[in-house]
Amino acid sequence: MTHAAHVMPFDVMLFDGIGALPAPVAATLRRLRAVLPAQADAAQAMLGRVLAPLAESVWPEMAWRFSSLTNTGVPVEFAWTTREAAVRWTAEVAAPETDDGERLAIAARALDWPVDSPSADLAMWFEHQCDCRLKFGAWASARHGDGTATKLYADLPSGRLPAAWQGRHPVLHSTLLFWRMAGVNPDGSVEFYARTHDLDLSGLAALAHTLLGDAAPMMNRLAALMPGCDLPRPSGLSVALSANGEPRALTWFTFAKAIYRDDAQVAAVLRGVGSGVSAQVYEALSSGPDDGRWRHGMVGVGADIAGNAWVQCGVRPT
Repeated sequence: MTHAAHVMPFDVMLFDGIGALPAPVAATLRRLRAVLPAQADAAQAMLGRVLAPLAESVWPEMAWRFSSLTNTGVPVEFAWTTREAAVRWTAEVAAPETDDGERLAIAARALDWPVDSPSADLAMWFEHQCDCRLKFGAWASARHGDGTATKLYADLPSGRLPAAWQGRHPVLHSTLLFWRMAGVNPDGSVEFYARTHDLDLSGLAALAHTLLGDAAPMMNRLAALMPGCDLPRPSGLSVALSANGEPRALTWFTFAKAIYRDDAQVAAVLRGVGSGVSAQVYEALSSGPDDGRWRHGMVGVGADIAGNAWVQCGVRPT
């Protein structure tokens, strides 16, 4: 490989002493800094570390546009929720040429998780992915609010759950759900994400009632998000469980383009459900230049066992 292969692509911006960030990510962080300065600074520093391996890729022309996180391949997606005012992101942790089976360990190190952490039991996830065909391997994620919380997203090969989780809760055995990935937290709690082809509004309400005890908070939020519509098919679900398998939250989601005409329509709806500083965070995320591609990714609603409900959305940085 010649030295020229390591020249930084034109759409990457450097932060002194931190590393390389794609220009859309840098621009989004600048807008977020006007709303949540300390949180944006914390996100910038951590993203700089997490994305540093991509700047050393032997495929520099692909390093900033290979990811399945976004529709343009940029390796970072930001997230917004009415639940709180925070800077949330998910990112790739290694260059495109890196084997997917190596990404979970890289993600753990990038977030300063000990790979032998007894609480998160990362060994179980390493073993589960071993010698399997993976779609993305692992991503790193963080939420910068009052403090910083981190999460590892682990690929679930062939829709299988680790053996240790297969008997934790009946919902994990549902034939309606095909499990795609797990969001692993440092305390050992896990959020499992699934695709479902046959779920409708009544089925979602029944599931929310079973898991949370009351479906009304979630279904009321959903009605504000997509009034008069049944659920598009397929769609997605996530179930958050404690380390002991006790339900904590349920989220339903789908691609924004499955229920809205364009980004402008999504923005009009989300502006109507947000308030306070959280609404300002959404404006910072969504007010970048229009590049003619969908900027809103997955949009959905969630609820927890305490009766709280929220709207959330992934937003590609521009």
